[in-house]
This record gives sequence, C-alpha cells and structure tokens, in this order.
Amino acid sequence: MRYLLLALFAITVAGCQPDKTTSLPAAPSPEQDPAPVIDMHTSRVALDWAGMYEGLLACADCAGIHTQLTLEPDGRFEIVTRRLVRAAEPSSARGQFEWKPDGNTIVLDAEGAGQRYAVGEGRLLLLETGQTQPAWDRAEATLAQSRPEWRSTRQNLGDILEDHRWTLAHATDAANQRIDTLLVEAERSFAFNFAGSHLHVQGGCNGFRGAFATDADGMLEVTGTMGTLMACATPLMEADATLSALMAEPLETVVVRGVQPRLILLTPAGDALVLTGELTPEARFGAPTTVFLEVAPQAVACEASMRGDGLCLQVREQTFDERGLRAGTPSEWQAFTADIEGFQHEPGIRNVLRVKRFEPAAGSEMPHGPIYVLDLVVESEVVPQ
Repeated sequence: MRYLLLALFAITVAGCQPDKTTSLPAAPSPEQDPAPVIDMHTSRVALDWAGMYEGLLACADCAGIHTQLTLEPDGRFEIVTRRLVRAAEPSSARGQFEWKPDGNTIVLDAEGAGQRYAVGEGRLLLLETGQTQPAWDRAEATLAQSRPEWRSTRQNLGDILEDHRWTLAHATDAANQRIDTLLVEAERSFAFNFAGSHLHVQGGCNGFRGAFATDADGMLEVTGTMGTLMACATPLMEADATLSALMAEPLETVVVRGVQPRLILLTPAGDALVLTGELTPEARFGAPTTVFLEVAPQAVACEASMRGDGLCLQVREQTFDERGLRAGTPSEWQAFTADIEGFQHEPGIRNVLRVKRFEPAAGSEMPHGPIYVLDLVVESEVVPQ
C-alpha cells in the first residue's frame, strides 16, 4: 500500500512540471513568398522629401507658370499655380499622391491632373508623358525645395528688390515671342539695382536712373528716369529704347524664390520680363566699410596671387575729406592679394577706386577674409611707361 501511494505521488509531481520542449518555427514552404526587402537607396527612404517646392514651369502660351507644390509625410499634397499673365488669378488644388514601385517617383491623383514628378535631393522634376528617366538639366520643369534661408525676415517687395542684383534673362511679348531687341549680347544683359527708393539700370548703351515705388498689390512704378547720352551701335540704342518704353507704365511683379530667385515684370500690353536675382554683398555680409584704393598702373609678382598668372594688383589706401579732397598721407604700396568685384585692371592705367569692404562673419559657408566690391571709379589716367 505504501508503494502504491509513492507511485501516485510521483505521477502527480511529474504532471505539474512545466513543459521544457521548445517549438521551432516551421521552415517556409517553397511556394511561400520571402519578406520584402526595402531598398534604402530610394528617394522615398533616403531623402527628406516632405516640404514645399517652388519654381517656374514651362508654359506654351505664356512666359511660365509659377508653381508651389507642398508634399506632406502622410501622402497629402497642395499645389498652387499662377500663369505669368497680367492680372491672372492663382488656382489651387489638394489631394493625395502615391509613390511608384521604384521609390523615386510620385504621382498626384486626379486633383493634381495625374502629374508625375521624379524626386531628387531638394528638388522635383515634372515628367512628361512616357518619360521614364529624369532629365535634371531641364530648369523649366524643375521645382526646388524651399529652405529657411530663402525666407528671410525681409519679406516685403521693396526689400526683396533691394536685397538682390537682378539680371534680365528672358523677355517675351503678348504672343509669347522672344523680344530680340532686348537680348542683344549675353555679356551685356540689362542689370537692375534697387537701392532705397532709386533704381539704376545698366547694360545697353546708356544706363538710366529713376525713382521707384511699390504697393501692397505688388505693383512697381518707375518715375523720373534720366540717362546718359552716349552714342552706340544701333542694336544697343534700340535695346535702351525698348526697355524704357516697357517700363514707362506700372509693372505687375511676381517673385519666384529659390537659390537663384526670379523676378517677373508684367506690362499692361502683355509683355513679360524675366530677371534672375543674386544676393547683394550687403544682404549677405551686412553693412560695409568704404575705403579708397589707388591702383598702380602695373601689377607686381606675388606668391598669393588669385589671378592665376602669379601677379597681384599694387595698391595703397587714400583718404578723402567730406568735400572730396585728398587728406592725409597715403599708405605704403603693397601687393593686393584679394579680388575687387566689378573692377577690371588694364595695364598702364592708374585708378583711384571707391570700394566697399565687407567683413563676413565666421561660418562654414562664409568666405574667409574681407570681400571688396567696386563702388565708383574716382580717378583714371593713362600712365606712360
């Protein structure tokens, strides 16, 4: 009887022990699909693509279409477009976009007319029907991702105009035909400089100056223009006359932001002037110091030459009083290892220059050392050798 009780106790204890057998996962059957492999090199995965993109897309019957496309991380989009036609109203649409299997292309839904965009580093490329490989050199199909530095604290139109030097890149008439008389020579493109309430335009035969004003509706009006009276080749004279006529009436403005922003001026007659902008040194580096540099007629040899020929300008600093007369003693002549933006030295000619000197703040994207920009040629004379 005692042995029977011990046997029953052993059986009971064994039944209470946990099961220590480990179940192994079943091997996948040959017909079972393997887990998908995520390509970490696609635009969808590797790029910070969410945000707003802006640019000027091609237009068959106008100078372009100002386009702003915002992509949200959850697949929503908003697109705002505005044809570059006087008094045109912008249109907008919202919808969903999806990624194509390649992970590098998005497609807008019907609200976005099914447009396809290749997604690159900081940019989108509008793809044509049937196009599979992106052609990133097509500026007229590219939108650039908006960055904080493009959205400066100076937002009103007058400040945007003044913060950039604008160069005429393209001009069309009401029929969207190129205005050839304005685009005579690429190296003599019209340049617009806005400062305070004054506009200075140069690039044709005669530069001209005038007062300008802007309003809350984005209209630009130039008044009281005056120009020099030099005689030049007929094409340059015609370019001056054409530009003066186009700017005689108030102009509607459209600003397209980007690394190189664009300013579009629309005339009442339907003409469009497209200008590209470059930040002025004042906008980049802050207020300058004005210095007067006398440049000797001959350059000198120096080891730190930036010219590529082993030569440097020879300069000394001059001082002028409030009446514009020389004052004090000039500094010693020295080799000038920097560059003076806007100044072209010609051997045998002595110049006295009024120069703006900028001192960039320290930073990884800032140039090292002072920046010199020509402001005015005060004196110039040929020196016999």
